[in-house]
Amino acid sequence: MDSNLTAADTFLGMFSSSVVFFKRHVDAINSLNVFPVPDGDTGTNMYGTLNGIQSRMSSASYNNLYELMDQLAEAALYEGRGNSGIILAQIFQGLVEHLSCHRSKIDFEIIAGAINNARLKAFKSVKNPSEGTMLTVLSDVATKADSLKGKKLSVKHLFQSLVKEAEKSVNRTPELLPILKESGVVDSGGYGLEIMLKGMLVFLDGSDPNTFPIALRFPEEGGAGVENLISDHFGSEDDFGYCTQFLLDTSQNLQIVEKLFEGLGNSTVIVGEQKIFRIHIHTLDPGNALSKAVKVGSIASVSIENMETQSQEILNSSRKREPRLQIDLSDQTALLSIVNGDGIVRMNNELGVDLVIDGGLDMNPSVDDIVSAVNQVKADSILLLTNDKNVIPAANQAAELLTSTIEILPTETQVQGLECLFNFDPDISALQNKEIMGRLIPHIKTIAIFRSSRSVKINGVKVDQQQPMVMVEGEIHKSGNNLDELFLEVIREELRQSVEHVTVLLGNGMNSSDIERINNFLDHNMENFEEDVVELHIGGQPHYDYLISVLSN
Repeated sequence: MDSNLTAADTFLGMFSSSVVFFKRHVDAINSLNVFPVPDGDTGTNMYGTLNGIQSRMSSASYNNLYELMDQLAEAALYEGRGNSGIILAQIFQGLVEHLSCHRSKIDFEIIAGAINNARLKAFKSVKNPSEGTMLTVLSDVATKADSLKGKKLSVKHLFQSLVKEAEKSVNRTPELLPILKESGVVDSGGYGLEIMLKGMLVFLDGSDPNTFPIALRFPEEGGAGVENLISDHFGSEDDFGYCTQFLLDTSQNLQIVEKLFEGLGNSTVIVGEQKIFRIHIHTLDPGNALSKAVKVGSIASVSIENMETQSQEILNSSRKREPRLQIDLSDQTALLSIVNGDGIVRMNNELGVDLVIDGGLDMNPSVDDIVSAVNQVKADSILLLTNDKNVIPAANQAAELLTSTIEILPTETQVQGLECLFNFDPDISALQNKEIMGRLIPHIKTIAIFRSSRSVKINGVKVDQQQPMVMVEGEIHKSGNNLDELFLEVIREELRQSVEHVTVLLGNGMNSSDIERINNFLDHNMENFEEDVVELHIGGQPHYDYLISVLSN
């Protein structure tokens, strides 16, 4: 036994947590699946791979992290399912390959190196990889890990950074892969990788992956883009063909095996080393692929799925399928919140929100988006915070369509919603909560500081394009030449009043280093500055550099 046993036990706990957490997201991940084929099984395949690995690892015996990862990688090779599941298997192969060269110790540098090697290994397994997929997200995460080398971070803080990077990467997949943008989805495999990392972080936080609040991603406009994609396909002469997967036992090397399947189809992924390979290919003639394989070895665990049939089933059931419950809060009041910004999502979760609804970049979820999200929850009653005045009409319309007992708390800004969360009580009804929390709203002032996107003149205040400006309760208050100087002026003004506290959310790309910088800036420019009165947090919101709530006494 050596000192790495603790690292091994920790990783196994992280992996087990990710499996449980992933299971709660399977349907949402499936609903986003359009690339390379809209067969709606990415979540199912990734979960099947993870669950299969966990089953094989139930009796694992190991003395250190390398031995654990070696067994886990072997299990992944046998359990890999579908395009995404087999890429997962290759990721684990890459991790263990790097760890095999560093058995004597495990530290931050080695973890970052292992993640980078997993990226290299995964890319090698995919013929003609596309940008905007699971591989892109993995690459961005690996780059982030590499950039953090040399910094004194705990494993928990490392994974916090990796989760943030994964979220950002998944958000931009539609800009890299046109079929995703046309279908109104992010990449399903990339989203699955994001969920895995989040599940691991849940373990490091000491939370329960069965009950930890989740924020589900769904296709835009109720999946209309996905339906159109499939409908257009069936109106063409193209054929998705068959998803063909099997294990190949052969004495041939990887290069020969790869050459064997050239020209037989697409979406080819080959994982393994000499002796056992896991093969995945989309082909019009699965028999041809199997015949080629048996010429060089023996095959096992053969799976052939008709992707035409799978896509047709999605089209037939898209408007009929009842959503599967993801959160069961019987005998309680559930709390839902519409938000945008990675940091704001985390704050909502930490303050007890049971389900976060992604408001998108412009906080404009459709009625169907809201209905679909609420239908994931079973509770005595449900309270929904809108957090944007433009969302209120859609939320009210959604409430009329729902059979659930739901109340809408018409919070007009995200910081207003955050302040209200402190008064939520799951043991009283949604209506009672609405009344209690609603009484707080008149005492909350919202201030936004940002650069104007155009030149305007309102109420005598002139603002040039890209000039920093302040808005108070939606009205232009003043402009200036420097965002931080404007922020300082605002804080000085507010602290002259009778306030309980001021909460500041930093957005538009600011990060944790900016918190220390701004605190120091305030401390040097304000007498008797108290950090417990003015709290700075990373909100991650778009558009606004500073989003501020002032709670009056």
